[in-house]
Amino acid sequence: MRTGFDILWIVGEIVLFVLLGASIQLDILGNMLLPGILLLAIGLLLGRTIGWYLSTLGSNWNWRKRWFLLPGNSAKATVQAAIGGIPLARGIEGGETMLAIAALSILITAPFGAWAIPTFAPKLLVKGTVNPTKVSLSSPTLFLAAIDTSGNSLAVLTKVADLARRSNGEVIVLPIVNKEDNQVIAKLRQQTKQLLLDIDYQFITAIDDPGDSIVLVAEEYRATAIVLGKQKYELELQNCNIPIILI
Repeated sequence: MRTGFDILWIVGEIVLFVLLGASIQLDILGNMLLPGILLLAIGLLLGRTIGWYLSTLGSNWNWRKRWFLLPGNSAKATVQAAIGGIPLARGIEGGETMLAIAALSILITAPFGAWAIPTFAPKLLVKGTVNPTKVSLSSPTLFLAAIDTSGNSLAVLTKVADLARRSNGEVIVLPIVNKEDNQVIAKLRQQTKQLLLDIDYQFITAIDDPGDSIVLVAEEYRATAIVLGKQKYELELQNCNIPIILI
């Protein structure tokens, strides 16, 4: 669900910021430049400092972690873009000025935060142990589908296609047949193309040694899981550390 909403937000943020930019009156933005910068400086330095001090009061955070909250939370964009135009749309007096200050906060704090976070993080923070249960994976899910001339090939391709669609993943298709049997490889390639038409996949040339080749290819490409037919190469894969999905 999180991945799906992230994809939707890519389109949503474009619409949001385009609508914001179309509503701004440049003359008012120019007139509010200096007062707006002063207001933002006071809000960030004073307001944020009081905010993170009260938020971390009584915690075991040291002063370095607390100071990093100032540049780390300085960047503003989404909320300002979403609500900045509401006063103007409702006809509230000074709505143009509120919208200009909201836009100014984005123009100033977004690049400042992008610079300040990587600049001050090494100076104020110490890299610790990452808890894998509290972070998300940035690398895509990758499935290795081992197919051959048996009747299970269609089932394996169908299953791996379903798994890839559910996880927005990629697929490596490994045909376990004789390299010189071009007709069989062409048939398997065509089946793969039909069943994985909407999925990012690679079709790797067949390798002769079935069991070892599956493991080696999976390790080389860092596959998340191996998908293959039941009673096929199970003995060779019994010591494999990569999860195996049998069809």
